[in-house]
Amino acid sequence: MKYSEGTLRLLGRLAAGEQVTAGEVSSVTQKAIFQSIMDRGGIVFRRTGRSRGIYSAPSPDHFRDICASLDPVLSNIDAALKLAKGEDMNRSERVGAFGASKAGGIDRTMRGFTILADRDVDVCYFGRLYMISRMAGLHVIERRQFHVEEKATIVVVENAECFYDLRWMDVIGLNRSEGPYLIMNRFPVSEEGKRWLEDIPNRVLYFGDFDLAGIRIYETEFKRRLGKRVSFLVPSDISERIRLNGNPALYTEQINKGFSGTVSYSGELDGLLKMIHTAQSCYEQEGYLNSLKNG
Repeated sequence: MKYSEGTLRLLGRLAAGEQVTAGEVSSVTQKAIFQSIMDRGGIVFRRTGRSRGIYSAPSPDHFRDICASLDPVLSNIDAALKLAKGEDMNRSERVGAFGASKAGGIDRTMRGFTILADRDVDVCYFGRLYMISRMAGLHVIERRQFHVEEKATIVVVENAECFYDLRWMDVIGLNRSEGPYLIMNRFPVSEEGKRWLEDIPNRVLYFGDFDLAGIRIYETEFKRRLGKRVSFLVPSDISERIRLNGNPALYTEQINKGFSGTVSYSGELDGLLKMIHTAQSCYEQEGYLNSLKNG
């Protein structure tokens, strides 16, 4: 996507820890970009009047990570602004600025999505049959050439540990007889992966962290796009796990980063949100694997 010089200047100010007034965010594109970053907790909005307000990034580092996850071009806002202004950049400068954007060792420019399965399952890609399983996956770049059986349920998993170790499925009581289950890791899932989920008729389940950020990601990136076809996996024992082994520090951190306004637009997760706020604590999905290791 191409970004105007004005838009990049606004993003650059937020990345530098400055504030941006609501009146400066004037175009439809700018408002959409700001809303998308705000949905992910990268920026917060404080109203100062009936039609006035101020945008800010509580954590500039987190803000830059969110921008990079939205578009590799935004991984280096200064370089993108240089290009938007018509300044020359040689090939090595372009590669240095945009070609290897990484955070936490994960390449954010990765295309497509990877699929595993909880058992041996045949899938079709570019007219050829492939068998995927717990240990043998398939990386898909062209979604329109990838086909799976309609009875398969797609499970989007928030974190990599649970993507590769599927024992959590039995711990949370997932009915394996309703499978097969095809497993997709949310990060990094490119836009191609999300469009594939929109294209297919299959049921989709989401297994994420039981915290405010995880709920917001689900609501904005999946529920809004897939509607009734997707549902959030809430194990029956999550209340007890939050109470006994929750992470109150994570809850406080997310509140400070602007996630206090997280809502379930469909009402699906109202109960989970109330549970988290009452306990003032969160629970990360890896806990379901850690309980096996500790047991």
